[in-house]
Formats: sequence, C-alpha cells, structure tokens
Amino acid sequence: MKYYESLYPKIKGKSFDVFNLDVKTFCNKVVDHKRMTNKDKIDNLLEFDATLYMHLGISSTKAQVEQTKKLSRVIYRSIKSIDDALGSSFLIHQDPPK
Repeated sequence: MKYYESLYPKIKGKSFDVFNLDVKTFCNKVVDHKRMTNKDKIDNLLEFDATLYMHLGISSTKAQVEQTKKLSRVIYRSIKSIDDALGSSFLIHQDPPK
C-alpha cells in the first residue's frame, strides 16, 4: 500500500473529490516523516500528484482542472523544501513564462 493510500483511502473509490482534499496536511506529513528517505518522500508526493491528474478527464470542469493545478503547486512547493532544484523546475515548468 502506498503512503498516500493509507492517508487517503477514498482515492480509489468514486468518492474521490479534488475539492475535498487536504493536500497541505498530507504534504507536511510526508515532508516531516522521519523514516523516509528524501527520494521516497519525493516519490510519494509525485505519485500523489499523478493520482490527482489521473482523476481528471474530458468531463472535468474548468474549475476542477484549475483546482488540480493549485494542488500541484502545493505539492511542488513541498518537493522544493526537500530538493530546491527539482521543486523549482516543477514550479517553473507548470506555468512557464509567456
């Protein structure tokens, strides 16, 4: 079982709703975890981010897409607190300068 699955068991079911997730608390728990290596922390955060995007589809509203992007930014900032270069590159590439 993945770390995020133990904290968010509803992800697997139909009750998954991007608007009801407390991503900040989840990210803080992962970052503050004492027994995980930095690589494992980043892997867990990226896997959770991928799960958020996996639940988007062609029927997703624009609000759901925007909310997912905001939650990704929270995840990428948490990654930046672990690995500054990697987190910064995710943040830059999410919204490249125009």
